[in-house]
Amino acid sequence: MVLATNEALSKTIGLIITFGGIGVVVNILIVYIAIQVRGEHRQNEELLSSRRPPDG
Repeated sequence: MVLATNEALSKTIGLIITFGGIGVVVNILIVYIAIQVRGEHRQNEELLSSRRPPDG
């Protein structure tokens, strides 16, 4: 009985670590993508503003 409990506990802890690690990796990727999108948006705005004729 104790052996079965230890085995179940070790599998549960292993699954928590595995899926927790996957969650961390996914969150890092989402933040990286958001930073990239923001940077590209800023570059596009700078490019468009440099192509516009000056007002006045």
